[in-house]
Amino acid sequence: MTDDSSGMSEFEDLGPTGGVVWSAPAEWAKRRTADGCVICRSGGPLDVIAELPSCWVTAPRTAPLPGYVCVVARRHVNEPFEMDSEEQSRFWQEAMVVALSVASVVQPIKMNYEIHGNTLPHLHLHLFPRYSDDPYVGGPIDPRMASFERSDAETEALASAIRASVSASP
Repeated sequence: MTDDSSGMSEFEDLGPTGGVVWSAPAEWAKRRTADGCVICRSGGPLDVIAELPSCWVTAPRTAPLPGYVCVVARRHVNEPFEMDSEEQSRFWQEAMVVALSVASVVQPIKMNYEIHGNTLPHLHLHLFPRYSDDPYVGGPIDPRMASFERSDAETEALASAIRASVSASP
């Protein structure tokens, strides 16, 4: 463990699906707070393509599947149950608008929804469009096994669909 200039401790990460932070209870407790959260400390997540009232939508250039996006809560909570009912409703409604928008662009056979927070304890919902020939058929999505490089045009198509859906929502 080393400290960097931001005051955050750095742990060797085991990859996109795991890490060693749970073995350091003080560090884990720190990361579970807004003051210790990298998203909150940075003012928001990376790769934002849309901003909604309760969430940001991110789409990194390298993704586990075409159309993959992540819906990140604007307010720091670790779990959905930490939101009051109005905030929960807003988050889930906006997440479903995003999911429908993504599906309209990439036409998946199924949309998978995953919430973990194992390494980044700030509520975020992964939206994984699934395809009959994707590299994860028959098993879980593991970004270490395969990745997809999206173009600027593909990212803009997702962003445009989300913006159009949000502006059409009541």
